[in-house]
Amino acid sequence: LDCFHWEMKKYNSLFIFSSCNWTCMHLTLQWPGSFCIGINNKTICKIPQTVQYWTIHGLWPIRTGHCCDCWPIYHSHLEEIEPELAKLWPSFIKGKHFFYFWKDEWIKHGTCAGCVETMGSPFLYFQAAVKLRKLFDIDNILESSGIKTSCEVSYKLDDIRGVLTPVLGQTYDLQCVTDSKGREAWIQLKIHLFRNQTLGCPKQEQEQKFDLLAWSNSTGHPCPKNSTIFYVPINYENPHEPCN
Repeated sequence: LDCFHWEMKKYNSLFIFSSCNWTCMHLTLQWPGSFCIGINNKTICKIPQTVQYWTIHGLWPIRTGHCCDCWPIYHSHLEEIEPELAKLWPSFIKGKHFFYFWKDEWIKHGTCAGCVETMGSPFLYFQAAVKLRKLFDIDNILESSGIKTSCEVSYKLDDIRGVLTPVLGQTYDLQCVTDSKGREAWIQLKIHLFRNQTLGCPKQEQEQKFDLLAWSNSTGHPCPKNSTIFYVPINYENPHEPCN
């Protein structure tokens, strides 16, 4: 959709309906300790010293393709919540200013979410993601259940799910990367939500294609049921090999 037609149609009900043909979205959280393992170019990844907890990767409506590249986002849109975004939604790519990471996420995903009133602007979209991240305090959930970062202790997938399911329900995904020693390291948690930001949205047919696109530049995959999973600590000095 070109910019002229976007300006003409973005408030038109038919356009909003056609761009809002999605049911579920994923709040995708990433674990910084294993993030750099999944980056093929090992020179571009760095974990800021201030990061010590699960961070936001994105809030993604489940549909393929972009909705529109012409719904602009400016730094001023996010100034009010920038301190929280910098804490909860940082970039781990060297030289990439946080705002340009957020801009990419808005163009790819936020413009699709914007057809929903509660996410109908850049500010509302990012504010919604921050509120959801605070609601699902994964760090405390894991810590209080005895699941702690370690390079020696690994966990069964069922053990992790046994901790998360009472809080998140049944519809969520755990994703892993394989490190240089063949260990499965937990990297992402994808929480399935309805458009009204409530839990329990069932898997959609287009999710497989969506996942393939999302992982096209990564070595990530669903955490295997037949392997134990490492919840590795953050290694600021050597983030690509956190357990070496």
